[in-house]
Amino acid sequence: MPDYKKKRVSRIRSAPKRLKKSRIQKKNSAPLTDDIKMRPASRKKQTKTQDGMRVVKGNKLERRRKLKAFAGAAALIAVVLIVLELVLPVGIGETVGNAVAVMGSGDYPIELNGAEVLDSVSKGAYYYVITDNSVSAVSSGGKTIFLKPHGFENPILKTSSTRALVFDQGGNTALIYNLSKLKTTFESKNKIITAAISRCGVFAVVTRSESYASTVSVYDKNSALIYEWYSSSDLVNNVAISPNGKKIAVTTLNSNGGKYKSNLYVLTFDSANPVFSESFEDTVIYGIDSTQRGGFAIVTKNKFEFIKWGKYERREYTNDYSISMLRAGSGGFAAVFNRENDRTDNRLAVFSSSGELKHEFSFSGVISDIEISGGHIYCMSDNEVSILNNDGSVLRKADCGYGGVRISVLGANSVAVITDNGISKLNLKE
Repeated sequence: MPDYKKKRVSRIRSAPKRLKKSRIQKKNSAPLTDDIKMRPASRKKQTKTQDGMRVVKGNKLERRRKLKAFAGAAALIAVVLIVLELVLPVGIGETVGNAVAVMGSGDYPIELNGAEVLDSVSKGAYYYVITDNSVSAVSSGGKTIFLKPHGFENPILKTSSTRALVFDQGGNTALIYNLSKLKTTFESKNKIITAAISRCGVFAVVTRSESYASTVSVYDKNSALIYEWYSSSDLVNNVAISPNGKKIAVTTLNSNGGKYKSNLYVLTFDSANPVFSESFEDTVIYGIDSTQRGGFAIVTKNKFEFIKWGKYERREYTNDYSISMLRAGSGGFAAVFNRENDRTDNRLAVFSSSGELKHEFSFSGVISDIEISGGHIYCMSDNEVSILNNDGSVLRKADCGYGGVRISVLGANSVAVITDNGISKLNLKE
């Protein structure tokens, strides 16, 4: 058996040494007590480092959080502004300026500067009027937004949803306006045949040329040249621009053996070769209308044709009568076809914004002007303005007097009657 011996432990050595009360007080610099001393609360938190230094924690973290939130909001606003600048056709500043210019109201009747009204174009909340001396923009409330003299011998008005272009056909000058001011004065070395402007501010000018039959020059919204196309033998008589300013449609005219031949070309700015073309034998293309965003309309003597900008799908409408008028509005197009030897015998055709025939009916009387708005047709004939429904029956009408040249819809039951002497407001009654 192993021999176990009990180990002797010295109780005096193993017990911890007791410190004297005076030494304990000296070490902690405070008398011992059973109560915990409370300190008043402070807004600033204090921490003690290992080397005895005190660190004061103030509002630094809060300031950092606020700075990060402010930086994030500023970045978001910057992104929104960039997107709006890209989405809005002519930029934020000009869009806001146009909106502000329409605000306010005025009084009818309104005087015009000139002896003869040549054209007018409705734009919903406002409309343009061009005379032999000036061009003006008027809000539906009767406020004259601007009135500017042009000094052209043969002025032609072309508009988009953002700007208006006035050029001197056969001259060398074109003027571009927004609703706030004159944006551009364009001078051409050669005589201007026709021109067009898009909603994004891109504009095209067709001119005579020394080496070619005609030249098409395309400029961005800041008047920088971005594309030129030359027609060697055919005269370019019409031009239109897509809403995004990336395509143009031109029509040409030539005569061979006493017969006219017209061609339609759609061009992009990376090539002189058309991406789409169409020929018209023994036909003159009267005009191109690119008011609707989805495509453009062309009119010949007896035909209305709508072509999409994208896949160039076509819709055609043919009438036995000759076309005398085409008006584009918010709901599509309204066309007047009449018998050549009898202007009182009319056929009215209404098309959707994509060129689909919606309604067709007969109308008796000499038509001075028509406009499509809110699903109805507003027609000025002789000394009367009428609202027609889809089958041609009269819903409302009023006497407008003689001398009316054009109309512009102001509201559901009111129109502006434009004469050579001025503009008056007419309320239509049942």
